[in-house]
Amino acid sequence: MKLSIYDYLVIGLYFTFIMAAGVLFRRLSKNTSDYFRAGGSMPWWITGAALFMGFSAWTFTAAAGQAYHDGTFVLVLYLTNVVGYVTVFFLGARRLRRLRVITWMEAVYERYGRPTQQFYTWIKLPLLILLAGVGLNAVAVFMSAVFGVGFSLTLVVCGAVITLVSFAGGAWAVAANDFVQMFLIAAITAVAAVLALNQPAVGGISGFIHKVPSYYFDWTAKAPAVMLFGWMAAMLLLNMLTYNSIEVSPKYLMVRSDREARRMVLIPIIGLLIAPVLWLLPAMTAIITHPNLHAEFPRLQHPSEAAFVAVCMDTMPRGLIGLLVSGIFAATITSMDATLNQGVGVMVRNFYLPIMNPQCGERRLLVVSKLLTLVFGALITAVGLVLSTMHLTGLFDLTNQLAASLSLPLTLPLVYGLFYLRTPGWAAWSTALVSLGAALVLKIESAPLLRFMFPALARQHSAGAQADGLFILTTVGVILIGTAWFFLTGLFYRSSSPEHQARIEKLRANLRTPVDPHVECISDHRPHLYLILGRLSAAYGVAVMLFAFIPNPVSGRVSFLFCGGVLLVVGLLLLASRRRLRRTTAAVKIT
Repeated sequence: MKLSIYDYLVIGLYFTFIMAAGVLFRRLSKNTSDYFRAGGSMPWWITGAALFMGFSAWTFTAAAGQAYHDGTFVLVLYLTNVVGYVTVFFLGARRLRRLRVITWMEAVYERYGRPTQQFYTWIKLPLLILLAGVGLNAVAVFMSAVFGVGFSLTLVVCGAVITLVSFAGGAWAVAANDFVQMFLIAAITAVAAVLALNQPAVGGISGFIHKVPSYYFDWTAKAPAVMLFGWMAAMLLLNMLTYNSIEVSPKYLMVRSDREARRMVLIPIIGLLIAPVLWLLPAMTAIITHPNLHAEFPRLQHPSEAAFVAVCMDTMPRGLIGLLVSGIFAATITSMDATLNQGVGVMVRNFYLPIMNPQCGERRLLVVSKLLTLVFGALITAVGLVLSTMHLTGLFDLTNQLAASLSLPLTLPLVYGLFYLRTPGWAAWSTALVSLGAALVLKIESAPLLRFMFPALARQHSAGAQADGLFILTTVGVILIGTAWFFLTGLFYRSSSPEHQARIEKLRANLRTPVDPHVECISDHRPHLYLILGRLSAAYGVAVMLFAFIPNPVSGRVSFLFCGGVLLVVGLLLLASRRRLRRTTAAVKIT
């Protein structure tokens, strides 16, 4: 099935929406604090939506490909994410908001000093660009399969569009767009799951259960139980650490208080308990309807990553694929925009301002930030092109290996340093180097170590089993070695400089003091947000509902009415909330 003119019209409507959001919210970005973290005045329900929307196109390509091969076991990945966010709710959220900085690298300076800040600046920037390049590959896989266009051309176009959207909108527009698109993607993926199950070849839920391979539900059929539990434990540890790291503080720094920082985490917790089943069901039905994806997508290095697309192209009526593309592209913008914001924020606030131009004013700094967004977007696109020419493992395993080998060693001191303050300034960079060294040694010596840990691997030569074993070995090894080193450095805290100890005491006071938006004079933009978001959502919803007039079967017309109706209801609720807020404010002023 090819995209119809109606699909392109729906996609055009989506881009009209995000550009309108960029224009309407642009005036709220008056300085770098607004551009990178919305001035710390964004409502929790918007930032919570942005946190949830971090799944990106990777879910519909890499994770979908893994679901095609392994079935329901992939859902464990999302359950470990839920546990990670639960730990943030109880442990990290309040502390992350109380850091009271604009970029996370400024928090690194407050905790560890200038040398560590510069170490992280120059080691993290290339890594951020590399990981963003992997993410761009994921969305290019999806888009090239949908549009039937060459992979490289698709990747360049996607990179350019995402960069321009990030350049124009800033934190306000992107987060507001995330909020609306969260409801769209929830509706459209629910439709995709229902249509996939109702295919005649699938035969509903009962037919699906009986027709898919038995290993879809019997996880030990393809891997030993010890491997499965080892992988789950490693992924759980990785997510718990990653989600409580100083590096993820930008989203939490956007909200008005540490109480709201906790409340925003509830959205991804609830969403990830429900949505992954809907996201991955179409890919799992593809094992029935598309048993030979290699023949259908010969241009892709890993054709199974097109499983979700293949089923949707079969089942979705005219126009609905365009709506799906819009939602998934919106999720990807969220993921890449976070990377762009982090990278640019690190460069501007922690290198350009303190070292190259200390006297730079906020207006000029904002211009530099926007220009660097274009530069970083071009670099990410170039890295994506280079990665596409290399015969690497699948996106699912590649992402996990990069997280365990490169991201985790740098993350450990950013987690522990948020909760345990009595270490010298060199604790972070030394822990990172020791952990990176451990990851390298474990990689080199992986074969004998894996045979010792998992004897069953000697009889399994599949690339997936070997990748899982290496992921477990690297994650556990790096955590054990890095953790031991970090806390050993605490023995030298008393010998650290008075300047470092004074900075630690200031940070300790910040972490103990709740963020009060009234005391700290944080603006309240809720009336403005309710008005703009309400009108945009309602207008977008009505426009989507009008596509029910496309000559489609009844199921297609109902699908458009359902998706558009969800957006319309959201818009009307936001407008009603604005009226209620104005009445409350007026009553307070009178009293």
